[in-house]
Amino acid sequence: MRIKIILKAKEVPILYRHRIVSLVKEALKKGNKELYQELYCSELPKPKPFTFSIFFCPPFKVEKKPLQIDEYFNPENFEELKEIETFVLERRIFSINLSAPDYLFAISLVNGFVELKNFLFSTNNEMVVNGQRQTWELLKIIPYRSRPVKGEEVVVKTLSPIVVESKGSKPVLWNSPDFQEALNFVVNRRLKNLRGRGLKKKLEIEPVRKGNRELVEKKVVKTTFKDFRKGTGKPYMVLTGSYGLFKLKGTREDLSYLTEVGLGNKCSQGFGMVEVLL
Repeated sequence: MRIKIILKAKEVPILYRHRIVSLVKEALKKGNKELYQELYCSELPKPKPFTFSIFFCPPFKVEKKPLQIDEYFNPENFEELKEIETFVLERRIFSINLSAPDYLFAISLVNGFVELKNFLFSTNNEMVVNGQRQTWELLKIIPYRSRPVKGEEVVVKTLSPIVVESKGSKPVLWNSPDFQEALNFVVNRRLKNLRGRGLKKKLEIEPVRKGNRELVEKKVVKTTFKDFRKGTGKPYMVLTGSYGLFKLKGTREDLSYLTEVGLGNKCSQGFGMVEVLL
């Protein structure tokens, strides 16, 4: 199941992913408190069964503005936070697309989003853009179904980059000879954690080509999370992923699940969301 949330805001800094995670948590808490506690309040961390992407309605422009992440990670202490890429939205409209294979989780989110009217992107001294606190207004919630997987082969378009990391958190891109093996390892482990069993059959993935050109590119993304900042002393991390059109081969059941829950690492942090084209 998929959910489109249409929102209103003046501008959105590139370091938005952790705030969308907070929005999801807030909606789930309102929509299903027991499920929220199961996923986010247990002693052992649990994998989150969703992925998401963001879409900015044109026209918009990208400007560099100072960003205060929190009281310590601010432009005064970190030079790199003096000029953070910020999407300035002329129509003040953007959307978040969220995908989850579990119906209870998805419908709980829908119910929670409907209750929410506004979301504080900025809280106290956190996520303050150019000295201004930001509030997102939720305008419309649209649940919908994605194109079904009908066989053992599909063509997908990435809506957010597929991030695959080897040991040492080194990126593995689509053009690496290790990409397929690394992706299978990550996906198999995640499926075991989410549904209790891994892949039924090895996943095959290859870039879609037009003539001699691969319709895939490298995408470099900045993101931040509290644990990362605390552990490294850095304001944000830089991740490298694969973005474009891919052909996937596997069992219909596996493909149906993966195209809903996302591909690769860090899916619930806004990576690996895909849309089935064929």
